[in-house]
Amino acid sequence: MKTIKPLYLVGYRCTGKSTTGKLLAALMGVSFFDTDKIIEETFQTTIEQMVNQKGWDYFRLKERQVLLETANLSNSVIATGGGVILDPENRRFIQTHGICAWLYADSATIVARLVADVKNYESRPRFTEESLSRETQKILDFRTPLYRELGQIQIDTSTHSPTQAASIIKRRLAHVR
Repeated sequence: MKTIKPLYLVGYRCTGKSTTGKLLAALMGVSFFDTDKIIEETFQTTIEQMVNQKGWDYFRLKERQVLLETANLSNSVIATGGGVILDPENRRFIQTHGICAWLYADSATIVARLVADVKNYESRPRFTEESLSRETQKILDFRTPLYRELGQIQIDTSTHSPTQAASIIKRRLAHVR
């Protein structure tokens, strides 16, 4: 098998990075990694607990450390946390070390997905005291230009299932390398 750079999946919460990533990795016959899961396993805590106990800055520092450790993970699909793109250093790293696919969905779809999965919803720290809809739209307004700039492949997961998204990404990869 030809060695390929890591494929980083970026996007907001509940856009399907982990689900699509697992399907894509299986489709391509490569390994799958989830940076949020690596953080939780490495530091023996949930992201919500880490943020509540030590703050967002501490979490973002640990997130960067885990991201940098993915440099040598060729032949892999890596789902990143939704905020990984906030750090310019992280964006440069992803551009330099891999290929990037941005998975996105409209605000209403994201909110519906968050609310539908109670366990998932409760394990994600809130960013503001605003309503979930308002918070989601506000964060998307800020982050979307960053995701868009980074994403060499862009998939709307409000209109494509994870299986469809994985197939589209695999097909488009041939045109990105």
